[in-house]
Amino acid sequence: MERVARPRLHFTPRDGRVGELFGVLTSGGRYQVFYEHLSGDGPAWGHATSDDLIIWTEQASGPASGDRPSGCGSVVTGPDGPVLFHTLTDGGVARAAAVPGITGWRGDPSGPLVGGPPSGVTGMGDPYVWWAGTNWRMLLSATLRGGTAGVLQYHSADLLNWQYDGVIVSRDRTSWGCPRLFPLDGSWVLTLTAGDTITYGVGNYDGMHFTARAWGTFGRGDVGPIVTFVDAAGRRCALARLGPERGELSLPWVLSVRDDRLIATPHPNLDPYLISGAAGLTAAGGEVRDHGDLILTMPAGGETTLFADADIVEVTVEGVSGLGVARRTGPPAPGVRFARFGAAPQGLIGMGRQEEAGP
Repeated sequence: MERVARPRLHFTPRDGRVGELFGVLTSGGRYQVFYEHLSGDGPAWGHATSDDLIIWTEQASGPASGDRPSGCGSVVTGPDGPVLFHTLTDGGVARAAAVPGITGWRGDPSGPLVGGPPSGVTGMGDPYVWWAGTNWRMLLSATLRGGTAGVLQYHSADLLNWQYDGVIVSRDRTSWGCPRLFPLDGSWVLTLTAGDTITYGVGNYDGMHFTARAWGTFGRGDVGPIVTFVDAAGRRCALARLGPERGELSLPWVLSVRDDRLIATPHPNLDPYLISGAAGLTAAGGEVRDHGDLILTMPAGGETTLFADADIVEVTVEGVSGLGVARRTGPPAPGVRFARFGAAPQGLIGMGRQEEAGP
C-alpha cells in the first residue's frame, strides 16, 4: 500500500518494518521493545526505547544470531543483559545473548538448547520464556501426534539447561502458535495464534497444566500476535504488530479479565492526546467510517475511542480493540488524530466472541 504519511506514534523502523515481536523489558526506568527487523539488508534483530510506551526511539539493529530464525520468540533479562529465545528453521530452539550496548547478538550457546521434539510430538516452536518465582519456564507451541494442537512446557534453573515437563494444554480441530501465559486478576490467561486469529483461554494454571474455563477471540481486524509485560505502575499491558505486511507497532493496551473475558483498554499514557473529535471519522452502531467509507465493524454500544495515525485507525469499544485502514489519510503532512465518541454503555464487552471451555 502506498503511504501518504508515515505514522508518528505507531513505531516503525526508519528502514524496513517490524516482523515478529519478542517482548518488552524495563531498564533504568525505560521500556525496551525487541523485534525482528525486516529490511532489504537481511534478517536482523532490533530494539527501540521509550519513557512512556507512546513515543519510541529506534536503536541499533544487530544481525540475527546463527541460523535464520523462524516464528515467534521471546526475550528476558539474563544475568548479563537481554537473552533472546527463538526457533531455528530445523525446529530446534536456540538462544542468543546481546553484546554490550545491544548492537548485536551472539549464539549462547552456539548450538540448540532444545533439539528435536519429545515423544508423541511431531513439531514445535515459538518459545516463550518467563520467570515463575522458583525457576524459569518455557512454553512451545506444538503439533501432537494425530494433528492435535498443544502447548509444551520445559523448566530451567539457569536459562541454559532445560527439562521437559509435558503438555500443559491441547485442543482438537485447530493449530496453535506463539503461546503466552500470564496471571491476571486472579486467573491465568493463555494467548495463542490460530491461523489468522489471536485466540485466548482464561482459566487455571497449577504449574503443570492449564485448564481453560472459557475460550475467546482477541481483537478485530488485522492484529498480529501480542506480547505482554508489566508497566511501571504494575499493570499488565500488551503490544501487537499490526498485520503481517504492515510492520507497525500498535499503541499500548492495558489488559484485564472480567467475567472470563480478556479486556483491552487504551493505556492511560494516551490520555493527553485524546480530543473530542476527528475530521472525517465517525463511529455509530458498531460501524467505523472514514469520510463515509466503512473501514471496520466493532461491537455496538459503549464508549468508542479512535486513534488515527496516517492510514492506521486503531479502535477500542468497551474493552474490544480492532484495526482498520483509513481510505483517505488527509493532508500529506504526518499527523495524529484522536477522538472519543460517547454512547450509552451497554456493559463490558469481551475481546470478540467467547466460547465455552472445551477439549
